[in-house]
Parts: sequence; C-alpha cells; structure tokens
Amino acid sequence: MNIAEITEKASPAEQIEVLKVDRSTKPKIEDLKKEWKVSEHRTIQDKTFLPDKEIKNEKGEVQRTKPVNRIAIPVQKYIVNSAVSFGFGNPVTIKSNAEEGSQEEVVEKAIERILFENKANIKNRQIARELYRSTEIAEYWYYQKVDTHEDYGFPCNFRIKLKLFVPWKNDVLYPMFDEFDNMVAFSRAFTLIDKERNTIEYFETYTDTEVRRFKKADAGWIDEVIEGAGKNVIGKIPVVYASQEETEYEDVKYDIERLELLFSRHAEINDYHAAPVTFITGTVTSLPQAGEANKAIMGDIGSDMKVISWEAAPESVRLEIETRLENIHKFTKTPDLFRQVKGMSQVSGIMLKMLFMDAHLKVMEKNEIWEEYFQRRFNILKSYVGNLLNLKLADATNNLELEPVIKPYMIQDTKEWVETLMTANGNKPLVSQEYSAELAQLAPKEDWLILEAEQEKAKTESVFNNPVEL
Repeated sequence: MNIAEITEKASPAEQIEVLKVDRSTKPKIEDLKKEWKVSEHRTIQDKTFLPDKEIKNEKGEVQRTKPVNRIAIPVQKYIVNSAVSFGFGNPVTIKSNAEEGSQEEVVEKAIERILFENKANIKNRQIARELYRSTEIAEYWYYQKVDTHEDYGFPCNFRIKLKLFVPWKNDVLYPMFDEFDNMVAFSRAFTLIDKERNTIEYFETYTDTEVRRFKKADAGWIDEVIEGAGKNVIGKIPVVYASQEETEYEDVKYDIERLELLFSRHAEINDYHAAPVTFITGTVTSLPQAGEANKAIMGDIGSDMKVISWEAAPESVRLEIETRLENIHKFTKTPDLFRQVKGMSQVSGIMLKMLFMDAHLKVMEKNEIWEEYFQRRFNILKSYVGNLLNLKLADATNNLELEPVIKPYMIQDTKEWVETLMTANGNKPLVSQEYSAELAQLAPKEDWLILEAEQEKAKTESVFNNPVEL
C-alpha cells in the first residue's frame, strides 16, 4: 500500500499528521539521558533532593551555605552494558536449510557478505545498547548503485547498506501497525542543519511499495527528492524495528537514587569524623608547636584530655546499602561476580554456569525480541538478493530458511570440558596434534610444517644413531 492509501489523505501535511502515531506511552529521551549521564543525576543537580548545608551564627541566622558531597554512580551504564555483553559477546550465527552447492547456499553466502561489509557484529551490540537504554531502535536497509562487482558471489552493480535510526540521536520513530500487529508503514522524523546553519525538519516514510521523504519549507511540507526514494523494489518495508516497555534499569531506578543519596550523606559523616576530636577537662596551660618533637601538653591539677573516636558506622546504613545493591543485581539479572567469587579458592565450570545463570536467563527472555528482529532482517536481505541483486535467485530466496542463533557469553573451563570428553572417549586423543597446535594460536600454521620436519629429522637421526631400534 502507498501512503495515500494508508492515510486516506492527499496533501503531505495531512498524511504526516496521520503517520505520526501516538507516542504518549514512550518515555521522554531527555529524561532518559539525564538518568544515563552521571553528572545529571538528582544527587548532583537537584538541591531540593540533596540540599547544601546551612551555616548559622549563634542567633540561628543563616550566614552562608556549604556545598555537601554529591556522589553519583553509573549503575545504569553497568546494567545495560552487562546485558549487551552477555547477549552479544559472541557473534550471532545463522542456521539455514541450504545444501552445499545449491542456489540457496549462494543466497546465504551473499547475505553473510552483506552483513560482514556492514559490520553486523558491531552493529548488533550498538542496536542492543540503544534498545536497552532508550526502549526502541530501528535499522534501515537501502541500496546504492556502484560499478559492477562480484563481492556477493555473482556480478551486480549495487551495494546494500545499513543505517540505524537512533532515538538517542533525536530520531523520532513512528511505526504504524494494523489490527493484526503487522507493520503497514514506518516513519522517522529528524532534523538536519544546512550550509547556512539553518535547522531543517524532515519526515521519511517507508511502506511496502514506496519510500518518501518530506521537507518542511516556508510554505509547509513538500516532497524531497533523494536517491532511493520512490518505488520500493523489494516489496517489503526495508526497516527492522524493536521496542520494549521500559529501560533495563527502570525497576531499580529508585534503588539507585537512594543508594546515591546514602553514599552522599555518608561521605558527609566521614568528613565530619575524619579529623580526631579532643575532649578536655580543666585548664590547658601549654600546647606543643607544630612540628615539635617530644610533644608535651601541660595543664592544671585535675585537668584531663581524651581523643574521641568514631568506632563504627551505623549498622543500619551498611545494611541498607547492601540491600540496595543486592536489589539492583537481583531484579536486573546482572551478576555480581566479584562479590560472589570472593572467598572461593577454585571456580569450576559448573560453578561458572551457576554464577551466570541469571544473566543467561535474561538473554533467553530477550530472545523474544531478538529472534523476531533478526528474522525480519534476514527476510529483507533475501528480498534484496532475489529482487535487486540477482533476479535469477528469486526462487532460491523463497526456498531459503534462515534462523538466528544467539549464544550467551560464557567463560569456558576448557580443561574440565576436555577431561570430561576424554573420560567418555576412553582417554584417547580427541584432536590431531596438528589441530591442537593450531588451537593454541601461539604460532602461524606454517610453523607446524617446520616443527613436523624437525621432528622427522630428529626421528631419523635417532634411528641411525641407535641401529638396535631397527
């Protein structure tokens, strides 16, 4: 369907008004940026939340204010980056039904090449980070006409490119769905600065039949002619969109605020008690000079002096800090590895799996989003291969089935794993000596040929020096 059919409007202004779907349920990016940036946290910026200390005179009048300690910690970044690392620390691989030497394999190889050229492994981590901190992300696959090449495994004069639509960079996303939750249009609002330093508003819309860009001029919205605009050659909306209701740290947002407030107030207490307090009874007649050796303090008969020390912080404060930290890790499924492994003399492979279980369960939950996301990406790329790059592969693209495989990051206890396999194998070698040397990655493969020749030479010399062995 084209834009006029979807919106049932004729003018660009009316069409855009319909395409701007309701975004009231989405969080404001400005608020999310304040939560993400440590220097914008409430303990740093909000003097109502954490007021400065008032210094009063003997009459109780405020003479001045003293800045208090303001401590903020990047817990939001820690939660999001941990989720990204566990989910995409390993590259996403592809499982397919393509047989060796088939046309389907040619399509698969072309898609793998497209993903490689667009640095898909890096982009996957960037996409996940944007989704987890801003609740939505989109990617747009488009083509550029170039000189004929065979990088995709066959001659063609197009290259497939990827662009991310990032709300964090002020892209406003407007996905439109029908009553069956099928995307019928996708739009993006954004601004650019021209050569005269004027800010220009743009609005792009993608449907399964056309791609259009609108520009806001003095007279209103007008069509903007750009490369790739017009007819949609693949018959699919070339955009992949993902969203979630909340940021990864939304459930522990108030735990984080409370923790920062506790740290800030406790820092004030530490400063107050850092210098020793001296309690004096009676009259002191003389005090030692600064830097004087063999110091002596003299006082009248009956005078006394004691140093008052703060033995320990309140137990309730320590308990609340520990509870808040535990809540943050528990409710976001973010492992607290350093605390968990403390005191363990040896960590086995099974123990590592137990420590990472929460993080791996979180990856499995997120796969509800990512499997559908990557499946749509593969379908778009298949359409580009069969409808633009090589029309002879159209049938093969329809027959090819691609499935994403997401493997959570895991520290491998290789020794335990190999010992288990050898026990099952009757303690016989599992790999050849050449392959084990290759796995070591201590030297290039050519060194193995040299090593093999040296071993053969040593064996020959041994035989000739010890004829009995013959």
